Amino acid sequence: MPHRPHSARGGSAGRRARSSRELEFRALLDAAVDAIVVIDHEGTIEDFSRAAEQLFGYEAAEVVGRNVRDLMPEPYRSQHDGYMHRHLRTGERRIIGIGREVVALRKDGREFPCDLAVGQVRGSDPPRFVGFIRDITQRKHAEEELRRSESELRLAQELANLGNYVAGGDGGGDYVSPQLCRILQLHPDQQRITREDYLDRWVHPADRERFEEAFARMDSGTAPLDVEYRIVLADGAVRHLHHLAQAVFGPGGQLVKHVGTIHDITDRRRVEDEARALQERLTHFSRLSTMGEMAAGLAHEINQPLSAIATYAQACQRLIRLPEPALEDVVDALEQINAQALRAGEVIRRLRTFVKNREVRREPVDCTRLLEDLRMLADTDARLHNIRLRIDSDVGLPTVYADPIQLQQVVLNLVRNAIDAMAEVPEERREVLLSSRKASEDEVEIVVADHGTGLAPEATEHLFNPFFTTKASGTGLGLAISRSIVRAHGGRLWHTPNAECGARFHFTLPVSPAVTTGE
Repeated sequence: MPHRPHSARGGSAGRRARSSRELEFRALLDAAVDAIVVIDHEGTIEDFSRAAEQLFGYEAAEVVGRNVRDLMPEPYRSQHDGYMHRHLRTGERRIIGIGREVVALRKDGREFPCDLAVGQVRGSDPPRFVGFIRDITQRKHAEEELRRSESELRLAQELANLGNYVAGGDGGGDYVSPQLCRILQLHPDQQRITREDYLDRWVHPADRERFEEAFARMDSGTAPLDVEYRIVLADGAVRHLHHLAQAVFGPGGQLVKHVGTIHDITDRRRVEDEARALQERLTHFSRLSTMGEMAAGLAHEINQPLSAIATYAQACQRLIRLPEPALEDVVDALEQINAQALRAGEVIRRLRTFVKNREVRREPVDCTRLLEDLRMLADTDARLHNIRLRIDSDVGLPTVYADPIQLQQVVLNLVRNAIDAMAEVPEERREVLLSSRKASEDEVEIVVADHGTGLAPEATEHLFNPFFTTKASGTGLGLAISRSIVRAHGGRLWHTPNAECGARFHFTLPVSPAVTTGE
């Protein structure tokens, strides 16, 4: 008995302690970001946190006392009690202390994915369990979006024949995409490839030096890797690749890794080569067509020295048959024959050079000399049409890096068009002006101007389209081919009206590399 008051005071203190712990637990329950649900050993809900109310859409009073399976859709609802009883009987853990992804059910009937972690309250008798639920809908959406993006990326890489990789600073492969494995005929398990392996096993021997130089520039931080080269596959096939990569450096400047893409451009290169061959055939055809149009003038240019040769030869015959041959006059006549033969030979040589089907060969070209050389091919044809051909070039022009025959073709085509444009104008206006000037530090501009009838505004829109022509006869390819030649040389070709009348065709060409670099 004397201890009862003490026991009463102890019981009161114990109740206060329990009450304090319950208040602390309630505060923690309400402050938790994740939803918390407390259940007993039969699955009956005892506590329901504020975050749980927001997540499931229930007020706590609506669910406390109900079975927790009401928060689950099938098949989780039917399986829950079996899991609970099995755990209590055998201690087997399916979720408790492990955690897993499940699907939960809101009050409005909507399902959502969640992470569920369940712990057993230590020392509780009968057992009580605390469930922590986190909505992972956004994460699932992000994961699905990532999977979709990765799938689209794989498809895009397959369609583009493009692969990517991440390699450690030592050159070892940390990641090689499936498409890059396919390009290199590499087994997916062979992810780690050193630069030396790649160089020895794949890169074409003739391209290794260029590849290593580009890699060295990247590793020094000078420039990203951007190089085209060939590889030789295990089956002996040669493929063309375009390799882009960036070196990633750490805070201390140490090389951390390389991130890059490799694009198989073999098909593109083949198409480009075929297009180039077709372009060369069209260009050759255009030169032949131009020569056909100028046949009368060229025949006249060749006939003149041939006629002179015949005349001097007849004079030689007469001089030799004289009783006292005038040998000095014979020598003079023979010298004239030789000069005229050289003149005819030069015309034929230039003609053969112009029409010959040949590979493109670029070299430093003096534009002033180019226009002067062109005079021999164009001047006679111009004179037959009573047209003056005048050349006006700035002094000291830098050379351009180009194929001289193709440039002659462009200018000759423009001159032929100018001649045709002046067929109906009075003779005093029939003049074609060829001029060249320095357009900028990096470009030379050549202009072909005429005083013809000019071009209608609607014609200028289609001027450079293939098969478009303003002539009664013609292929409509001349200007299209000329523009493609100029573009291939890094220049532009365009048209403007002449200030007085007629048309002006301009084209620019970049100056030779030796000039731009100061060599």
